[in-house]
Amino acid sequence: MERPIFKPIGTPVEELDTPALTLDMGVFEKNLQIVHSFFKKSDAKLRPYVGTHRTPALAHKQLAAGGTVGGVAVGTVGQAEVFVNAGVNDVLITTVIPMQSKAARIVALAHRATMTVVVDNVANIDVLSKAAKAGGVTLNVAVDVHTRLNGTGVEPGKPAVDLAQQVAKADGLEFAGFHSYEGAIPGNGEAVAKESRKWIQKVLDTREAAEKAGLDVKSVVVGGTHNYDIAAGMKGVTEVPAGTYALLDERYRTQRSELKSAASIMATIISTPASNVAVGDAGMKSCGNDTGLPGIPGRPDLSISYLSAEHTNFIMDKAERPFTLGEKVRLTPWEIAVTCNLYDYMMAVRNGKLEAILDVTARGRYR
Repeated sequence: MERPIFKPIGTPVEELDTPALTLDMGVFEKNLQIVHSFFKKSDAKLRPYVGTHRTPALAHKQLAAGGTVGGVAVGTVGQAEVFVNAGVNDVLITTVIPMQSKAARIVALAHRATMTVVVDNVANIDVLSKAAKAGGVTLNVAVDVHTRLNGTGVEPGKPAVDLAQQVAKADGLEFAGFHSYEGAIPGNGEAVAKESRKWIQKVLDTREAAEKAGLDVKSVVVGGTHNYDIAAGMKGVTEVPAGTYALLDERYRTQRSELKSAASIMATIISTPASNVAVGDAGMKSCGNDTGLPGIPGRPDLSISYLSAEHTNFIMDKAERPFTLGEKVRLTPWEIAVTCNLYDYMMAVRNGKLEAILDVTARGRYR
């Protein structure tokens, strides 16, 4: 666990110890206002995927913003435990759980919250059924449908319906509906809409087949930040588990132009070894660097050549002005979920001053 140098509330953001994960609360709240207002007017509702930021304080703000199902989605049992312990009473775990030990932990949570788990094979059903019976609870179960990516899920259509029937017959389980993650679809406009509808329709066709087979399908959970409006506009979709919309990142910055980057890494320029090079004190260990480089908001004249473990190298060939030693610079993460997982604390800032220090309680909760 990191041991940050905490500064008093009201400290200017430029005086924070770096590297620091900062969150502009004004931008965060504006992102919520835009997306949640959309879902308030939609038949489908938002289920915030809080495994992105891993911060209970932000999850409660999302639920309070309206337009949601009243619960959240997470990726792991460990994350679910954090959010239930923080007072969230409705959680969807979007990862298949084949282990009896993890099923027992979900059952323990089901005594305090409504728990929904996804399955994609009969073995999953057996594990959850045994645990639910032993714990004296009922678990909601959604069938995970494989669509666009090579991830988890049973094939749409008859295979998914057959598995749903197995869920409906299992002791201790309640068939909830269907879930699918078609994955972030790159691009903009009609190309994204067409590709999204293609895959989501497979899940909706599966729902229709299940209802014809006599099953009660309460939910269809599909979509994400990249296509939340498209998914919600398709008749039969009930929930959209979007997550990145709240803080945003470089991946979605141009794709979702109505939203702004609320989270950034505050770094300090620690060296200018050449006239066209500057080095900052935030590298892969503080920014993440799995699939893309950070952005530099407000400085289109700069570029990043690479990140080392601890440093960012800036190229200033086209810089309107050079960096000076000790100058602060903001970096917007390529993928915010990866970046949030690197920090124990998030510095909430409003109007350029520290407003609160938030615990990223679910960081590192992989199990």
